[in-house]
Amino acid sequence: MVAVSPTRLPRVLLAALLLAGGGVVATGATAAPALACPASRTGLGQQAMQADDVFAGSVEERAEQGRTVVYTVRIDRLYKGDLDGTEATVTSPARSRACGLPDLSTGTDYVFFTQGADLETTSTAGTAPATDALVRRVERLLGEGRPATPPEPPEATFTVVGEQPTSFERVAAPGAALVIAGVLGLLLVAGLGRRRA
Repeated sequence: MVAVSPTRLPRVLLAALLLAGGGVVATGATAAPALACPASRTGLGQQAMQADDVFAGSVEERAEQGRTVVYTVRIDRLYKGDLDGTEATVTSPARSRACGLPDLSTGTDYVFFTQGADLETTSTAGTAPATDALVRRVERLLGEGRPATPPEPPEATFTVVGEQPTSFERVAAPGAALVIAGVLGLLLVAGLGRRRA
C-alpha cells in the first residue's frame, strides 16, 4: 500500500472520484439505447385472441394525421369480428418507437390484427404481410373466414309531398259543366234562329 501524506489526501480523493465518474460516463455512453417498443413475446394464437378484428386485405391509401397513420384497406376476407362492407380504415402510431406500423405499402396484401372502434394495429399486434404460411396459420386458428360483403343498399322510402290526389269526379266536374253549358248555349241559339225564320 502506498502512503499518502495528509496534505495530498484531498487531491488523491478528488482524482479518484473524477476517474470513477468518468468511468460511469464512459460506460453510459457506450451502452445501447433502450428501445421504446419491446419486441412482441406473444405468439400468433394469443395475438388472435387479443384482437377484436382479424382480416386480410390490401392497403389502398395511406395518410398521416398528426401522430397517427391512417390506412384505407380493401378487405378480402374476414376471420374474426363483425366488420361490414369491403373497406376499412385502420390506424397505427406514426412512429416505430411507439410500436407503430408507419410503413405499410400501398398495393400490398396484409393480415391485420386490430383492436377497438378505430381498428388500431401495432407492431406487436401481429399485423404482417399476407404470406401463404401466415394465412394458413390464421385459418388453423380462426377458420377459413368469410369473404367481405358490400353493405346492404338502403331501402327506398317514399314520402307523400303536398296534397293527396283528388278523385276523377272532382277533376272532371268543371269540364263536364262547361260542356253542358256549351250544349245548352247552342240549343238556345238554334231555337232563337228558328223563331226569326
